[in-house]
Parts: sequence; C-alpha cells; structure tokens
Amino acid sequence: MPGMAAPAPAAMESADIASASAAPAAATITLQPWQSDAPYAQRLRDAKPDAVYALYLEERDANADSTAFYLDVADILLAKGRRAEALRVLSNLAEMQLESRHVLRVLGYRLVQAKEERRAVEVFRKVLAMADEEPQSHRDLALALAATGQPQEAIAHLYEVVTRPWDGRFDEVELVALNELNAIVAASPKPLDTAFVDRRLLRNLPVDLRAVLAWDSDNSDMDLWVTDPNGERCYYGNRLTYQGGQLSDDFTGGYGPEEFLLRDAKPGKYRVEANFYGDRQQIVTGATTLTLTLTTGWGTPARKDQTVTLRLEDAKETVLVGEFEVK
Repeated sequence: MPGMAAPAPAAMESADIASASAAPAAATITLQPWQSDAPYAQRLRDAKPDAVYALYLEERDANADSTAFYLDVADILLAKGRRAEALRVLSNLAEMQLESRHVLRVLGYRLVQAKEERRAVEVFRKVLAMADEEPQSHRDLALALAATGQPQEAIAHLYEVVTRPWDGRFDEVELVALNELNAIVAASPKPLDTAFVDRRLLRNLPVDLRAVLAWDSDNSDMDLWVTDPNGERCYYGNRLTYQGGQLSDDFTGGYGPEEFLLRDAKPGKYRVEANFYGDRQQIVTGATTLTLTLTTGWGTPARKDQTVTLRLEDAKETVLVGEFEVK
C-alpha cells in the first residue's frame, strides 16, 4: 500500500493511545477573514442584518446558476447572525445540481463551518453514494460523524481510507486518515471497538500545530504553505523543515488533503497560506473552494480547531489563511 512501507509502530491499547499525548505548547490561532469581491456581496455586506435576505431575493434571478452566489450570501447572513436564513440559502445548493458531488461537497464543508455537522453528515452520505471510489468521500463523512458524537462509525470509514487501494493521484491519503483515526480513538470518552484495526497501526501522535488543506475540484493542484518564525517555508519543495515541520505528499490531482504537522513548536508566529498552483478541468463552482483547518494541541485533550473556507479563481493566486502564535 502506498506510503505504508515503513515499519509499523508497536501495538497499543486504547488507554495507551490516549496516554501518548503530551502537554501542547501555549498557542493561539488567528484566521484571516476572506470576503468575496463580487458587487452583490458588497451590497449585502453594507445592508442591515434584517435587510440582507430581501436583497438576496432581488439578486437571485440574475445569479440563479452561480454556486458562488449562494455561498457568498450564506456567509454574509451567518456573519450577521441570521443563521436560519443562511441555512435556507445553502439548501439551494443541494437543489441546484443534485448529481454533482463537487457542489454537495462544498455544501457539506459550509455546513461544518457553520457548526451544522448533523446536516453535513446527511450531505456527505449522499456524496459517498456518488463517489465511493474517492477516499475523500469516506474521510469527509468520517470527520463529520466524529463531530456529531459518532466516533465508532467514523473510525470505520477512516480505516477504509487506510486499507483500501486508491487511484495513484490519492497517494498517501491513508497516512492523513490514520493520524485522524488515532486522534479520534484517543479523544473518545469511552473505549472504541478497534478489533478490526491492525494493532500495529494504533498509536496516537500528538503535535503542537496541525494545518490541513482540502478542496472541492478534481484534477486541481492546491498547495499548503506554512512559514515558521525562522522564516523557513514548509511546502511541496521543502517538506521537512529545520525545526521539524513536516508536510504530507503533494496532491497534484485533486481534493487533497495536504497536512502540516509540527510536534514541538518554538515561540513565534507561523504564517499559513494557500496557493492555487493550477487545474486541469472546468470547475463547477466557478472557482475552487478550499477548506482549511488549523489545530493546536492535536491529539491531546487541549485540542482546539478553527476552520475557514475560501475560494481561489486564478492559477498562481496565493492567500493568507491565518497564523498560529506560540507563546
């Protein structure tokens, strides 16, 4: 299996997995707000909260076929505290292109960001039914299940990613999934049934900092960049830094995830960026939607996550996503 040739770690019981956690560095996460520059978006941002939905209805006919339009409006409504209206707008995505796994994935990611993980589970189940051959379908569902208190089913889907042979463009996705499987087992308040998992693979690997980038368009190459306080950038051309930062394999054919890990973070700021390297297909949403999750204390009880979604349209475009600051 690709990426699994290294000697496996020694077998560990669930209690041992949890005890492998170390005290994380004191770190905070700051996300860089992303805003659409479409004319309608500015008009809606300038409106009072109770006027946004009416303006959305005015703009809808002219933008009815634009996935980006519904995403932008939902983001603005959420930012203004109009959750019910935002979810109503997002529901249009599921109705627009019922057979498009790309659009449904974007909807699922937005629901997760809005802390509507149970709705996201329903969406990701539909995506899995459409695209069982893509490991991201299993992973997306697994992470949403874990967020809704269903860790047993979550680790089953992640183990599917770990053990099943996938298309070559998804090389090393199993390593990211294995890391996530072990973190879920370690965090579970009660022991999970891991009898189906090769015992050599059960080992929690806590780190101070973790950043994960995933995207919605196939045959596209997005890159995760993390620059540490030394000024050294961890990216596809420099996957292991002097400080110990490590980046997973470069996904050049679609979806990701790309994962950055740093076990022992020195004090200072860590700049996290996303780069649109290029794509080889027409993108359904008019742009590539990226989801980035920044985590401190990964694999420990002190774990904290923050997630942001954004869109990139032009090859070679780079955006600042956020920063870790370690005290």
